[in-house]
Amino acid sequence: MQSLFERVFTQLSSGAALLTGDGKFVRANKAFCALLGYPEGGLQGVWEAEVTAGGEEAAARQPGAWAPDSLTPSCTMEKRYLHRLGHQVCLSVQQTLLTQAAELPEGFEAGNGSVYLLEAREVKALPSAGPSACASELHHLISGYSRDIIAYGVNGILEYVSPASLHGLLGYTPEEIAGVHVTELVHPDDCRKLHRDEFRDSVLINCRLRHKKGRYVPFEVAVNRMPTAIDGFHKDVYIGRDMTESERVQRALRTSERRLAQTQELARIGGWEGDLAAGEVILSPELLRILDRPFSFRPSFRGLVNLLHPEDRAHAIGSLRKTLEGEAFHFEGRVLNRDGSVKYIRAQGTAAAWEEGSPPRLQGTVQDVSGQKLMLQMLEESVDRYTSLKRYNLDGIVSLNVSGIITSANPAAERITGYSTLELIGMHFKDLLHESEHDRVQSVFPRIMNAETLEASEIRIRHRTGRTLHLLVTPAPIFVSRKQVGCYILAKDITEQKRKDELLLKSEKLSIAGQLAAGVAHEIRNPLTALKGFVQLMGRGCGSADLYLRIMAEELERIESIISELLMLAKPQALRMKDCDLGTLVQEVVLLLGTQASLQNIEIDLQRPAGSGPWIRGNSNQIKQVFINLLKNAMEAMPRGGVIRVGVEETGETDAAPLSLVRIIDQGGGIAEEQLRVLGEPFYSTKEAGTGLGLMVSHKIVEHHGGSIRITSEMGVGTSIEVVLPAAAGA
Repeated sequence: MQSLFERVFTQLSSGAALLTGDGKFVRANKAFCALLGYPEGGLQGVWEAEVTAGGEEAAARQPGAWAPDSLTPSCTMEKRYLHRLGHQVCLSVQQTLLTQAAELPEGFEAGNGSVYLLEAREVKALPSAGPSACASELHHLISGYSRDIIAYGVNGILEYVSPASLHGLLGYTPEEIAGVHVTELVHPDDCRKLHRDEFRDSVLINCRLRHKKGRYVPFEVAVNRMPTAIDGFHKDVYIGRDMTESERVQRALRTSERRLAQTQELARIGGWEGDLAAGEVILSPELLRILDRPFSFRPSFRGLVNLLHPEDRAHAIGSLRKTLEGEAFHFEGRVLNRDGSVKYIRAQGTAAAWEEGSPPRLQGTVQDVSGQKLMLQMLEESVDRYTSLKRYNLDGIVSLNVSGIITSANPAAERITGYSTLELIGMHFKDLLHESEHDRVQSVFPRIMNAETLEASEIRIRHRTGRTLHLLVTPAPIFVSRKQVGCYILAKDITEQKRKDELLLKSEKLSIAGQLAAGVAHEIRNPLTALKGFVQLMGRGCGSADLYLRIMAEELERIESIISELLMLAKPQALRMKDCDLGTLVQEVVLLLGTQASLQNIEIDLQRPAGSGPWIRGNSNQIKQVFINLLKNAMEAMPRGGVIRVGVEETGETDAAPLSLVRIIDQGGGIAEEQLRVLGEPFYSTKEAGTGLGLMVSHKIVEHHGGSIRITSEMGVGTSIEVVLPAAAGA
């Protein structure tokens, strides 16, 4: 019976309460407490008159002022009660007298021997029901649909919280919050903001509230504090607005502003906006940096224009006026920095009215283009320098693409080839070459296009008139985006220089022939003396004629050999390249100079490989002339006699081709280091009567054969000369 009563009483959907005969609540179920805004059990022991509208005075006079009609066992009425938050609630109440108090379950004490049962339902207020009904309906709407959390508390202890927004934003039910101090829901770092001394009647606080799941949610809370008649007590009404979305928007805005500032700084672009009529203008931090002004700088439009170079101000003012007429603002000019230096800027913008009828406002950007201007100036200067270099260079300059087609040519190239620039452009460079150069250039050009061969070399071309020209050409690769797209060819006309070299070579030959005259005369006189003696003996009929004739024939062959060598040096010959035995050539030179060396008490010690070789590709007459010059210099460096060592050898193979080496070592006094640096220049010689032409001609001959001459010397010890020549193909 007791269990059945308990279940019916607690699970009844309508409000139910038990009152003693003198009007005190003994028990009220959850539904009845909710109607008046109390938690379950919150009405127990409360006088009914205290929660009845207009019954406060009666309740204050005496507890038993509640006088139900004891003669009527049951009656129904509408009664106004005071909600816990202060507004009135209209309830439909059915009052039933329970006379058998002694038979009530345990825990239901009946005062004055009787117990009353109140069954209550909320009466829906009509529009004409008056202010109390409207307030009740308004409270219902706010509690059920408000997006803000509305709470009421005494001394910080929460007694009511609007249910819908509370559960949606923080995950609690009103019953879980009732009786909780407000500081238990606030982040510890924000609790000091709720201290009573920090505000008087009302305050707006930003704080973080704890969600039921433990995380904290940002809120903006309006606190309205109302003092009570009892000292030390105050009532607080809290209205909390969820700031999560606002915080997200603010963070996004701050991030956007930070990224915009970073982008402007990287791009060196600043923003500006202002009202031309009012004269005010707002500048972004990056624009202030561009203008070299502090962040506190707040100029007018006139002050902003005064920062420009005096020559650019009129143009800027004119552009601003055209902008007000609907044209886009565009300006490029110079800004004066505080130190007097100049900075180039590019400004653009537009005019628009933010609201209908409002004056137009100007807004736009300013970009620092000083770097671009500097690069443009450098580019223009570079182009001018390049153009001047090509136009006024005495050497011809042509550019080729990867296929060998001429793409440009300077005036000097026109003068050298006889063709105009328009005729040269589009022509293949091979069309200019002498027929004998095609095979060599065909093999070298791919290496030039791969930047492998960049050495100067001599080539022959056909002038437009048909005559042959000698050019010294130097290739230079053209790279675009780290890729070779062609090459330049720098060409110097050395035709006249070649003619002078040939004359110099002939002159040197004659000079050498004259210097050899004494030795040759002595060499020929000895055989002639023998021949004369044999002829005289044969005329007298003395001796054996056969023996004399054999000796006379040998002496005549010796004279013929010497004369042939002299003729080869003096006689002009066409330069013909063929395979030559380098060891034999050196041996013939040693034989030619042997007599002259003996007269000077000098021995020439020749060491060469056994048999033939090494073989080289060249002109034997010119090669002999080189070694005659070098051996004569060695002999002249040894006035007291001595030994000249001559060695011929192969040096093995390099990456290009095998080489042959001839080394000449004398025992002269040596050459000083400062003299070695200028040795080989025309008309410089260490000998008093020397012209210096012999060594210069020797260098040119060896270089023309693709070789080199290296000279080392030590004072008081002697000089060593190495002649390196490329070996013949297949040698």
